[in-house]
Amino acid sequence: MRRLILFAAALALPLLVLAQTAQPVERTLNVIYLVPNDFGPLPGYRERLGKILLEMRDFYNRELARNGSPARLRMPIDPATGLVALEEVRGSHPLAGYPYEGGWKAALPDVQAYIEAHPRPDRSDRTLVIIPTYKDNPGVPFYGLGTFCFALDYEGFDYKDCGKDTPAGEKFKPWYGGMAHELGHGLGLPHTHATKSQAEQFGTALMGAGNRTLGFTPTFLTPGDCAFLESSPPCRVFAPRPLRKAEGFVPEVRRWGGTVRVSGRLPEGCSVRRIVAAYDKDDFGGVNDNYDAESFVVPFDASGRFDFAFPMAEIHPGRTGKVQIQLRLVHDDGTIELFRHTLD
Repeated sequence: MRRLILFAAALALPLLVLAQTAQPVERTLNVIYLVPNDFGPLPGYRERLGKILLEMRDFYNRELARNGSPARLRMPIDPATGLVALEEVRGSHPLAGYPYEGGWKAALPDVQAYIEAHPRPDRSDRTLVIIPTYKDNPGVPFYGLGTFCFALDYEGFDYKDCGKDTPAGEKFKPWYGGMAHELGHGLGLPHTHATKSQAEQFGTALMGAGNRTLGFTPTFLTPGDCAFLESSPPCRVFAPRPLRKAEGFVPEVRRWGGTVRVSGRLPEGCSVRRIVAAYDKDDFGGVNDNYDAESFVVPFDASGRFDFAFPMAEIHPGRTGKVQIQLRLVHDDGTIELFRHTLD
């Protein structure tokens, strides 16, 4: 029996840390429009993106409700329009200073300085940063990074093109679905694939290939996604307990009766709210190697004990026979502890 290795879920970045003590239950996502210092904002961005983000929020909340979760994603709303409100921040660099590769290193200090200078009681520690792109340079950051996620705006990026079989609709599709997907990472979601029955009933998982289907063909959040979102600060509806990690936790993974089982007991007093197990095939370890991993919420009893068998009929076959089991412990405050075990 090989021990699972604990991986830190958070990146070692100089990210803004917001106080977690005595916080109100309802916090909202920070939505930042970061404008390079050699350009202005794109025309109509508040109305265009305000509508896009409102639809995105409603998608998340419909899926949370469908999965029976009380959590709801909260975004700041402009009372004058009823749309999601964006905070415009003038960057300290020209557009060329925010490239796709490494541009986050310039963007994060700009955003952090703004948030620190503009405290608000409903701020969470989760931030969506949207950077406008212009005709000859679309290569801005577009990915999740710890508690931050990045997306782009382009002239004409408008929800009216959602679902349309037109050139404007085809252009809209990956940037809208991609923004929703990267937002998921910023909220704490890993990649995941639909199980066989989920694919038949609901379509494509957002945190799988849903970055190119949302708004055009059926797209959904998995129960595992919703388990993560319940503890994400802009979604949760309970007061979190003080963080206490699962010190000394060593689950068991074994093949048994034609399936794979994971079992163990959470340490007494730890602040774990949910356990999510993933069945990752073929390639693993890289940042994008888990698109094919089906995930399942693992129940545990009042003493913290669990014994879960993966439903193999729900899992798509891999190419190589290689399998890694990933176990994520989701704490009340959104902290995630990740354990991996590669099957022989």
